Amino acid sequence: MLRPARMKRIEILVLEGYRYETIKRLQELGTIHLNDYSEKLADPHWNNLLRPHPFSPNIRNIAAQNITVNRFLDLFERYEPEPKEGFIKGIFAPLPPKKLETREIYGRELADSVDEIIEKIKEEVEGPVSEIEKIEEETLELERVSGLLDLISPLEIDLADIGDSDFLSVFLGIVPKEQIENITESLRDLTDDSFYLEARDASGNKLVTIVICLKEQASLVLANLRRMNWERVEIEGQQGKPKEAIDSITKRLMALNEEKIRTEATLVDIAKRWRDEVQKYQELLMIEKQREESQNKLAKMQHVVAIEGWVPRHSAARAAQEIREVCREACVVELSDPEERDNVPVQLKNPRFVRSFELLTRLYGLPAYNGVDPTLFLVPGFLLFFSIMLTDALYGVIALFLGLSIIRGGGRYNQTIRDGGIILSSAGVTTIIIGALSGGWFGGFGRKLSVLAGMQVFDPMVHVTAFLLIALIIGLLHVNTGVVINVLDNLKRRQRWKAVSENLWFLFVQPGLFLFLVGYKSVGLIFIVASLILLLMGHKAMAMFKVTGFMGDILSYARLMALGLCTTGIAMTVNVLSGMLYMVGSIGVILAVIVFFIGHLFNFVINAMSSFVHGLRLHYVEFFTKFYESGGTQFTPLEMKVGIVEIK
Repeated sequence: MLRPARMKRIEILVLEGYRYETIKRLQELGTIHLNDYSEKLADPHWNNLLRPHPFSPNIRNIAAQNITVNRFLDLFERYEPEPKEGFIKGIFAPLPPKKLETREIYGRELADSVDEIIEKIKEEVEGPVSEIEKIEEETLELERVSGLLDLISPLEIDLADIGDSDFLSVFLGIVPKEQIENITESLRDLTDDSFYLEARDASGNKLVTIVICLKEQASLVLANLRRMNWERVEIEGQQGKPKEAIDSITKRLMALNEEKIRTEATLVDIAKRWRDEVQKYQELLMIEKQREESQNKLAKMQHVVAIEGWVPRHSAARAAQEIREVCREACVVELSDPEERDNVPVQLKNPRFVRSFELLTRLYGLPAYNGVDPTLFLVPGFLLFFSIMLTDALYGVIALFLGLSIIRGGGRYNQTIRDGGIILSSAGVTTIIIGALSGGWFGGFGRKLSVLAGMQVFDPMVHVTAFLLIALIIGLLHVNTGVVINVLDNLKRRQRWKAVSENLWFLFVQPGLFLFLVGYKSVGLIFIVASLILLLMGHKAMAMFKVTGFMGDILSYARLMALGLCTTGIAMTVNVLSGMLYMVGSIGVILAVIVFFIGHLFNFVINAMSSFVHGLRLHYVEFFTKFYESGGTQFTPLEMKVGIVEIK
């Protein structure tokens, strides 16, 4: 409980013919963290005995199938999207997760089943998808042409006349208004006044123009027009005047839209019929892929496969027995304790309630395998600090209600959300207790009831100095706890010099100063001198910085008092403002209620966040640094990670 779960090294030699069955059983057990043999094979000694296990040829096929399956699911989601839950609903009132029952399918049977499903769906969707693509392509082109026609709609011209005839060329274009005179002069010079130019207002500072010239002069005219920012509008295959062509395009777009809706309905029906089946096989493929990829960590000889990993001590015997059974005893399984140099993966092991607070430990980092798991010490400290900084019983009720709502909501289906709910509701309970003792009921609002006022034993707004002293005493006890853990941990590891030289001086200086101040000066001086000797032995020139560091750590706990006063002060301010509005009249009563509830809600949110952050900071910076050795590797066993599939 105070250290990560104890591990056993497991080493397996199994005949190649039982390789797949062994990996499958390890995945079903979900208790073995596989080591990558590639690191060990870098040693020439091992390289002479083993070689890397070859890359599984099935992975490429699984990857190709997975791509196709994902493409189908994306297609289904496009035309028949599954309902999505917002963040708030997902936390407090989520729908039960989808579950699909299926028998166990793996290996060649799974590959064949997926190929069969892919062919069936492909046969059904290819036609509708191709049809929709054609519709969308034609729709885009018609919308482009409609936009061009809209630009030239001021011109009363038959679109069939645009282009080249036997003797003439007709062009449409858009030009800035300031260029129209220059274009007119240029056309007059180029064509010897043998041209026709008409311009009408378009959107913005633009003119839509029609230019008619002799066919043999067309290329020269076009080149000259482009130099003067004239943009040609090319429209083909349209009849009648622009407005008539726009009406015709609009009718065609409506027909295409109706056709698209009918085709999409076909895809919606396909999605409804096939989605569950495809999702089922998607998850089974991911399980199979993990099973195949894990074999890249193995090593082999001619007919034997070598597997190495870590298994929790309490699961080791069962895992070994399961492996022997699946291999029909055609294997060798050895269990051994880790050595000092081994990088042993870390699995935290705590009681059920404390386990939820591992979430906070992981935010800082996993402990080393032989280090101390601080979660058990973090729980009471964090809850106490949170409640002192929030210091209002009714705010604690809000936190408790939110935490229980999270547990009964998203916590039913998601362990991380459940852990968050347990942390919040636990913090709410301790805040109710501390808030009642300090008279915090929405500031002083609740103390109007004698039963609530009678619970108060301490007023933080009156006894500020005492509040500060309490905060510093708590800090001193917290830091001392960290130092004691450090000393005991070093002694347990038989690192006696480290236990004596690191922080033991701090445990000597405190009784020394106390005895000296209360009159036992000779005894006090003995402790102080011993403390100085230990300090200088362990830290030498850095001794003074060590002293000031500890002083700063303890003074840092003054934030407990500061944030506690902040919460109470803001709550009292909200009450005063509400009371002033209440005296105004009927409209004031309404405003007073609004200010009261919004003000206290704001105060709760801001100070609950501050209490969470600073409560963790006091552990991460002031407490953990006294003993905590982080940097552990997460224990990640080979396991069947299922989401919606339930294998029967």
